[in-house]
Amino acid sequence: MVGVAIWSQGDPFNVAKEFVQKHKLTYFVLVDAEDKTPELYEVEGVPTNVVIDKEGKIRYLQAGFDPEGMKRAIEESLK
Repeated sequence: MVGVAIWSQGDPFNVAKEFVQKHKLTYFVLVDAEDKTPELYEVEGVPTNVVIDKEGKIRYLQAGFDPEGMKRAIEESLK
């Protein structure tokens, strides 16, 4: 699992660092300082969850947080 910080107000690296610390995240968070991720992955809102299989195919794309849907997509992608 990897997080991607986009659409930051202010210094994107400091904003991401503060967010990670505040929410005690234990996964990597990448900073997209050029905001290319929204176009590449059709992101329209935050959070958007994307599951990409080992062949690079998008298996799940959902704006908002849907833990059950994401879990099913991950399990399916691991088969």
